[in-house]
Amino acid sequence: MAPPQLGQPLPVYEKSALRVLLQNASGTQMFLGASALLLLYGFLIGIHRVYFSPLSHIPGPKIAAFTWWYEAYYDVIKRGQYVDIIKKMHEEYGPIVRINPIEISIDDASFYNEVYVASTTRRTTIDEAYRGGLAFDGAHVMTASHELHKKRRKPLEPFFSRRGIERVESWISGKAKLLETKLQALDGTGNIVRMDHAFSAYAGDIVGGICCEETPGFLDHPEFAPDWHGIIDTVVSQIPTFMHFTFLVQFISVAVGAKVLLAFYPAGAGWENYRANAVRHIELAKRENLDTNTIEKNDRSSVFRHLISSDMPQSEKSTERLSHEAMIILGAGTVTTARTLSVITFYVLSNPHIKARLSEELSSVMQGYPSKPPRWSDLEKLPYLQACIKEGLRISPGALRRLPRCSPDVTLQYKQYAIPRHTPVGMSSYYMHYDPITYPEPSEYRPERWLGDYNPHMNRNFVPFTRGSRNCIGMKPIKAYWFEEGAFGIRSLPQCLN
Repeated sequence: MAPPQLGQPLPVYEKSALRVLLQNASGTQMFLGASALLLLYGFLIGIHRVYFSPLSHIPGPKIAAFTWWYEAYYDVIKRGQYVDIIKKMHEEYGPIVRINPIEISIDDASFYNEVYVASTTRRTTIDEAYRGGLAFDGAHVMTASHELHKKRRKPLEPFFSRRGIERVESWISGKAKLLETKLQALDGTGNIVRMDHAFSAYAGDIVGGICCEETPGFLDHPEFAPDWHGIIDTVVSQIPTFMHFTFLVQFISVAVGAKVLLAFYPAGAGWENYRANAVRHIELAKRENLDTNTIEKNDRSSVFRHLISSDMPQSEKSTERLSHEAMIILGAGTVTTARTLSVITFYVLSNPHIKARLSEELSSVMQGYPSKPPRWSDLEKLPYLQACIKEGLRISPGALRRLPRCSPDVTLQYKQYAIPRHTPVGMSSYYMHYDPITYPEPSEYRPERWLGDYNPHMNRNFVPFTRGSRNCIGMKPIKAYWFEEGAFGIRSLPQCLN
């Protein structure tokens, strides 16, 4: 066609077939067409993951590599059963399997120290996919970067070191004594006591007091603040849902808001009250602007007074970030402590020979009690008490999830399999603790297995706090809570249960 001459009207071109189709399509047809394109896109992405991904050489079921929905189904619909599915994968495919589009699971205790390493060995990061659904941005546990995680964790370490716990040992002993007194007061009343509630209140008051000086007062509640245990249990049980559907957290926090949420779920007031108290305490510490020697001058100086007065950059001292740190420490410290103490209490009191042997051992350090309570250093020298606590930790590991780590700088090598840099690699403490070769009859609570000359692989497999640069920072204080309550509680509970 010749170009139009100057002054002539432009020619009218016929509409394209696609444009005509779109103009004539109904809303339903448009929706179905868009859905088909979306499904095709998802299918092609899945095919790429299975056959062309850098992880395509790793054994495992194709469906797990194809889509996240496979894991989500067992985590959310089947309520956390993916840990069992992964174990079955290992039984079928071997010690290394690909369990979702980006993650590898390894079931080989000898490789644990290659994944969970100290910062002096190499840098370790976490993948964004494993923190996006948890609304605690800025907390050191949720920090992906190796360097930033180290910067955020370091100022916390003095409070959670042995020296830091010894500084508040008498205060922790007071909380254990308060719990014992309340249990003794229930003797003969016929009331039912939920020990998981009692231990949640005990742990919550201690961790809350360490963070903010003022304890939440859970132990003062006549029924040990059952709402507090309920909200913690609810939050933990919903973690898989939030991790798979990250938009839910943003929707709840932004679109719904705390006030509306509490109107529908008033039991959550304990969590919100603690958050508000943490914010108030942080703001107060900022106003007082204490010097960096506060921790030495005041035995009961809180974590956040110390952080505010530290030499951390101001960007790391925002109220929002520090309040997220407080919530993570409180939640994690409460859940692990309460569950392990509940498990130990159940097994000790339901096995007369264990209870008798432990009571006899404790009598050697409890002679001056209550005027002179035993020190943590005395309690940890008791071999059978140590064995009871270790066996409780083994049989009730802190986290069933894999807690995967990434190696950003080094390609890991497991046997003939090269694991690309930045790949999340996880190993379950649950599998480690229930290995029948290392721990014969692993479902049995047997403290005696930790006495005398035992299999050295038992210590290798014992990882309740993980290892490496991102291990649980509260390992030492949690042990102190267990020793204190293990000593005092064992004295009181048998009488109360009578």
